[in-house]
Amino acid sequence: MNNRTVVALPTLLPSIALQSLHYYASRSPYGAIVEVGVYQGGSAAVLAQVPRDLYLYDTFEGMPVSGPLDTHPIGHFGDCSAEAVQAALPLAHVIKGVFPRSLVAMPPVGFVHADGDQYETTRDILAYMPKRMVRGGMILFDDFMVDDCKGCTQAVNESPYRVLIIAETGKALIIV
Repeated sequence: MNNRTVVALPTLLPSIALQSLHYYASRSPYGAIVEVGVYQGGSAAVLAQVPRDLYLYDTFEGMPVSGPLDTHPIGHFGDCSAEAVQAALPLAHVIKGVFPRSLVAMPPVGFVHADGDQYETTRDILAYMPKRMVRGGMILFDDFMVDDCKGCTQAVNESPYRVLIIAETGKALIIV
């Protein structure tokens, strides 16, 4: 831990997943930390404990797309607010908009928490983030093998990267 204030924000992730998220983010190569799919900010608050630049991307209006492999309809998870996340995590760069159109200039990235649920969002993370990352950077996919996130699993499986499975959580990790 560091001297940053720890803020408790709502999350859908169990404690073991949050502990694993912090573990991998804090052990990734030095660089900015990015989260795509912030929702109400619970996992972002865990990432904010790692003393690095933090970039948080979300529509803050719910799911922007829904394809044939996706269970969540457009607008699902819309009960969130960019302003509330920014107020709770004032040092973070909170970016509202549809990823990747909302991408802003960032320093090289060491860690990405990919929590976009849907196929298109996950595919876009895989297309846009690795080229912005330092060698050995990590992308952790929150929704890999989750029953109602088959699109995420499909996009990860289609990627050219070797996928590692974290035994404790079943999450997928890619090292670029």
